[in-house]
Amino acid sequence: MTAVLKPEEQQSFAGLVAGIEADDPGFTRRATRAARPPRWWAIVAVLLWTIAPICIVYGGWTGLIEAFLAGGYGTYLMRRRQRWITLTSARRTESS
Repeated sequence: MTAVLKPEEQQSFAGLVAGIEADDPGFTRRATRAARPPRWWAIVAVLLWTIAPICIVYGGWTGLIEAFLAGGYGTYLMRRRQRWITLTSARRTESS
């Protein structure tokens, strides 16, 4: 269920948002940063995928299990990141 504002309420809300952005740019930066997915998800995923072949070569059958788990978790992190991007972009288009 989405709430739809009347045009005058939308204009009033836009004025409030503009006032907050003008008064407190630090808050605006923090709010913008919070809307982005954490960058470390992608970094950790790439590191896990890089470590996986090393585990296979040097770890034997235990390394194969570790590589499988590392690759799976790296994939999970990237899918989670992509889902976050999709959700936040949908919210932005919904609020526009």
